[in-house]
Amino acid sequence: MREHRQITKVRQQIKKYLPVGSRVVVACSGGADSLALADALLQLREEAGYRLTVCHVEHGLRGAEALADADFVAAFCEARQVDCKVVRVEVKKFAASNGLSLEDAARKLRYQALLQCAREQQADFLVTGHHRDDQAETVLLHLVRGSGSSGLSAMRAVKGCLLRPFLELSRKELEQYCQLRGLAYRSDSSNEDLYFTRNKVRHLLLPLLEREFNPNIRGGLARTAAVLAEDADCLELLSEQNFVDGVQACNGAYSCKAVWLLALPPALAARVVRKMWQRLETAGLLTYELTQQILELVRRGSSNKKLMLPGNTYAAYSYGTLLLAATLPPDEPAAVPYSCSVDLAELQAAGRIKLPLPCGELTLAYVRSETKPQAQAVYPWRLLKAATLELRYRQDGDRFFPLDSGGSKKLKKYFNDQKIATEARDKQLLAVCGQQVLWLLGGRPAGWHEQCGEAEWLTLELNL
Repeated sequence: MREHRQITKVRQQIKKYLPVGSRVVVACSGGADSLALADALLQLREEAGYRLTVCHVEHGLRGAEALADADFVAAFCEARQVDCKVVRVEVKKFAASNGLSLEDAARKLRYQALLQCAREQQADFLVTGHHRDDQAETVLLHLVRGSGSSGLSAMRAVKGCLLRPFLELSRKELEQYCQLRGLAYRSDSSNEDLYFTRNKVRHLLLPLLEREFNPNIRGGLARTAAVLAEDADCLELLSEQNFVDGVQACNGAYSCKAVWLLALPPALAARVVRKMWQRLETAGLLTYELTQQILELVRRGSSNKKLMLPGNTYAAYSYGTLLLAATLPPDEPAAVPYSCSVDLAELQAAGRIKLPLPCGELTLAYVRSETKPQAQAVYPWRLLKAATLELRYRQDGDRFFPLDSGGSKKLKKYFNDQKIATEARDKQLLAVCGQQVLWLLGGRPAGWHEQCGEAEWLTLELNL
C-alpha cells in the first residue's frame, strides 16, 4: 500500500537533516509536533540505523496535568520499546532566584535538561519538533522586542548538536501526520493562557495579520527568517575574523584599540563588542541598548570610565583602549595582593638574594664597584631612603623619577602622562624604598641622580 504523501514529507524532512546511524535524543512533550517527530524517527530507526532516546522535561507548573503528560510519553515509549528519560525541573524557584519570567526560566531549564541528557547518552544530536508556526511566532516575538538580524533569523534548523528538521512544516501538517498514523497526542492548557507573551502572538497577533494583511504570513515570516539567517551568518563570519585580528585576551578579559573598533562598519563593531562580552561566559543578556552604550563610551573617549554590564561584568575605556572584564563575585573574597620586603642590611651581608614573583624571579644584589654595574636597574646604595626594599603595588604618595627625565613626579601623574590604563596600573609591581619608586618591574627604571662617583650599588634583574 502506498504511503500517504504527508507521512512521506515528514520522514523526508528528518532524512534531509539527520545522518544515517546517528545517536539521537528526541525532545518530546507529548504534543502533536514532538509526537510526530518521535514516531517518524521510530519508523526510520531500522532503515537509517538511528539509536534513539526520548527525553521529556516536566516543569513543575501544571500539577496533575503535567504529570499525566509525563506518564503519557513514558507509556508511548514503553509500547514501542524505546528508552525514555523523564527529567523534572523547578521553574518557579529558578525564575525567582534569577529574575526571569516563567517563560524564559522554563525555556532555559528545558534546554539545560535536554542537553544534559544528550551528553549523558553521548548523542550526536538533540532533535526537537519546532515547526514553521513556531518560527513565525519567534520572529514576531523578537521583532516586538527590537532584535537585530541575528534575533530575527530566529531558530536554525541546525545549530551545533541541536537539530530542528520541521521548520519547513506547519503545525497543521504535523497534526495531520498524527491523524494519519492514528496517534493520540496531548494538549498543553498553558498554551491557551494569554498571560504568556508567546500565546498572545499565537492567538491574537498572528490571526490578525493573517486576516487583515497576509493569509500566508506564517510562511512569509519563516522565509524572512531564512534570508536573515544567511545575512547573519555572513556578518558572524566577518565579525569573528575581525575579532581574531583586533581583540586581545589577557587573564580572562578582552580588550581592543578604540581607533580600530570605530573604523569598523557599525554592524561589525557592535558584533565584535558582543563577542567580547560573550567570551566572558557570564549570565544575562547584552542588549542592543547596552551595546550602543559601550560604543558611545568609546566614541566619547573619556579615560577611566566604567559601564557596569550583566553578569558581574563591566566595560571600561582608558587611553584609547576598550576593556571588557568580569568583576569579582560579591561572595568571593578579594585575593591578597602580592607584597614582599627585603632588609637591605641582610642583602648587603648576603650579597645576592633571589625572590619568586607572580611574573617571574627577581634577583637583588649588593655590588661594590668603582664603575656603574650592568643590570636592568641600578642605584647607588647610599641614596636608598629606607632600611628595607619593598616589592608591592602602587600606594598614594609614591614618587617616581624616570631615567633620563628632568625630575621626579607623583607616580599617578607619570601613569597619566604615559596613558596607562587603570587596570594596568593596579597590576604593575613596583620595587620601592619608602615611597621612592626604584623600578616598574619589567618596565622603566628610575634615575634619581647622575649615578657617578659611587662605589656601592643595588642592582635588580627580572627573569620572566
